[in-house]
Amino acid sequence: MMGKPLPEIKRPLFRPRQLLLLAYLLALVLWLVQGLVGSAIMLNYKLKGEMPRQTVAPADLVTESFAPYSSNQWWTPPDDDPDWYLSTDSDPHIYWQGQGYIETVRLYAGHRLPPGGVALYYLLPGQTDYSETQKVYANVTDTGVYTFDLGGRWVTGLRIDPDSVGGVPTLFTGIELNPATPWYDRFLLSGGQWLVLLFVPALAAAAAALILSFFDKEEPQD
Repeated sequence: MMGKPLPEIKRPLFRPRQLLLLAYLLALVLWLVQGLVGSAIMLNYKLKGEMPRQTVAPADLVTESFAPYSSNQWWTPPDDDPDWYLSTDSDPHIYWQGQGYIETVRLYAGHRLPPGGVALYYLLPGQTDYSETQKVYANVTDTGVYTFDLGGRWVTGLRIDPDSVGGVPTLFTGIELNPATPWYDRFLLSGGQWLVLLFVPALAAAAAALILSFFDKEEPQD
């Protein structure tokens, strides 16, 4: 008497290693596409003359609770440089009153005391008040250079808080809008982006493998 034939073993559509490789390839493709799309958007605004690229001197900016030492006869600057400013409370502001497509802003400011948080706020079209939801913290990219990455936005105003403690002597020489950078910079990963690229595809591949394993299970045979 012949026994029942053994059920045919169904091979999975993708093996775990194949899923992992596909996940990393997809992440790489998405990153490259994002960079290319960003480059195209930037070039479009630049060709239309709607992407300001300039260095703005302190005299062309509006300040609040942040004034040059020369404005008060009782203040003594650290040295004879005319660009020394002092924050008079814990919430000083520097305003750029303009509009355009902004990717990056640099603040040129040397602090004699720890400044605490250095942040930038931006307004979108139709807005009049700055809010915490539209806030970018600075990265110190060089001595006295604070860089804010907005990721490419059409803004109608900027506010920079040069410190968050008050009473900080600051050698303030201006801000730079959309500083020139090498074309390949937008394709370079930051520390946080490296972590995302390393772990998210692996987690996605594991989740996909788990889901596919349920579909690959054979129904019990009588």
